[in-house]
Amino acid sequence: MLHRILSTPISTNLSLVAIRDRSRQVGELFGLDNLQRTRFITAISEIARNAVQFAGGGTLTFLVGDASEAINMQCVVAQISDKGPGITNIDELLAEGARPERTSTIGIPGSRRMADGFFIHSQPGQGTTVSLEMFLPRDTPRLTTIQLNRLVEQLMRRKAQTPVEELERQNREMLLALEELRRNKAELEDADARKNEFLAMLAHELRNPLSAISLSLEVAQRSAEPLSANQTKTLAVIGRQTQHLSHMVNDLLDVSRLTRGKVELRTEIARVDTLIDGAVEMTAAEVARHGHRVITEYPPEPVMVRVDVGRLKQVFGNIIHNAARYTSQADAITIRVDFDDHSVRVEIVDRGIGIDANMLPRVFDLFAQASMGLGRQEAGLGIGLTVVQRLVSDHGGTVRVHSAGIGQGSAFVVELPRVHNLAPDVPDHFAPTYGGQPQRVLLVDDNEDSLSSLEALLNMNGHECRTALSGKAALSLDAGFRPTFAIVDIGLPDMSGFDVAVSLRERFNNEPLTLIALSGYTTAEFHKEAIEAGFDYYFAKPVPISKIFELMEALPPK
Repeated sequence: MLHRILSTPISTNLSLVAIRDRSRQVGELFGLDNLQRTRFITAISEIARNAVQFAGGGTLTFLVGDASEAINMQCVVAQISDKGPGITNIDELLAEGARPERTSTIGIPGSRRMADGFFIHSQPGQGTTVSLEMFLPRDTPRLTTIQLNRLVEQLMRRKAQTPVEELERQNREMLLALEELRRNKAELEDADARKNEFLAMLAHELRNPLSAISLSLEVAQRSAEPLSANQTKTLAVIGRQTQHLSHMVNDLLDVSRLTRGKVELRTEIARVDTLIDGAVEMTAAEVARHGHRVITEYPPEPVMVRVDVGRLKQVFGNIIHNAARYTSQADAITIRVDFDDHSVRVEIVDRGIGIDANMLPRVFDLFAQASMGLGRQEAGLGIGLTVVQRLVSDHGGTVRVHSAGIGQGSAFVVELPRVHNLAPDVPDHFAPTYGGQPQRVLLVDDNEDSLSSLEALLNMNGHECRTALSGKAALSLDAGFRPTFAIVDIGLPDMSGFDVAVSLRERFNNEPLTLIALSGYTTAEFHKEAIEAGFDYYFAKPVPISKIFELMEALPPK
């Protein structure tokens, strides 16, 4: 229910001074803060100016009561009515104002953005009525009729300001509003920084249990004991879900680094078809799980780009992964490569669930997701495409998406600058290995589950292991054990893994020792510090056991 406070005529541009004065008085009376009052006054002035310009004047009525659409909220309302020619294209006008590039527009679209509630009614030849709602503070007590009468009496006793006084007041309020905006901006930046720190820490903390799960799974799968069909099926489910969770954790960490500008690109010249083939290989398990197939259409000649190879594979992999996930029936995912003298375009097309028109402008926004109902079996975090867009942008490229709507599939187009240099020759095979001689391995990790699983896995493959749950324990092992290989967690309870590495290098300075750093943190700073401490390799959790075995096989006999 709304209660009328007062009405004032709108006749000429000179009357706008009195209208601004009244709007300010109403805002102050009902407890609007500085920024709210500035928005309220500006919105009213714009609509009143339109009434003078297009309808020869009108009436401004102030009301107070329950908000139209917000539950349990009170509001003050400014209703501007005129008997002008009306507006024939209201929807088009409001849609134009909603576009990001039109944010400088004031008038009706700008007033709509400034108000907490906005309602407009207009018919050709019958005038226009605009209602602007501004919410009262949540702790404002429910206003009674007696209280409203007292407030109206106070309002009537207020002295009207002269145009000069009004201008001075406007300047003061504008300065206060700017100061409040600066403070709000600083608070938002601080909150954004804390959010990024939280995401990085969350990703790091999730890597520890993921490492233990993936290693335990590896032990079970490599066990010499035969598995029943039910056990095999169960382990396959655990493996798929662990991989899915690892993918989300990597996205969390990536978006945290990207938003803070912490990603360093190591670019080189590469063939586009090689990048895509790598991405297809990375996503092969997800594609196969859904019964899809990938069709690639490459130009007859090699096409080159200068990119960070790992990051671009990640870009194409994220898009292919989404195409597989959001195509419910087994189908084809088509990848086409086109180019001209200046750019290379990679189009990834699926015939999946498609994207609603309202969602298309937000599809690359962080955490943006279309509604998928309560099930959400295939929903992610709304991060993958944000990572795609920012990585492509960092490479000087663009990414676009097209979809005819729900059920019509999607097409993502990644465009990158083309280079005309030839890619360096890459050997077809790695250097020959040394037969995988058994190694003496020191394992240092404060996560006991990960430690025991990794120990079991290495023992199964003929390696001799010693374990330590802390840095001090690692450096206090029996002097008779001379490790040839050490895997050290960076975040230990008593000392850092970097300090452990320095001590191990000093102790075994004349003996061959391969040092691997293992951590949930993957920033460039950690990589640099690991190299300085004497580590040979740096891996992120979960433990990439296949890479570790490859390294062990490549080592010469001890």
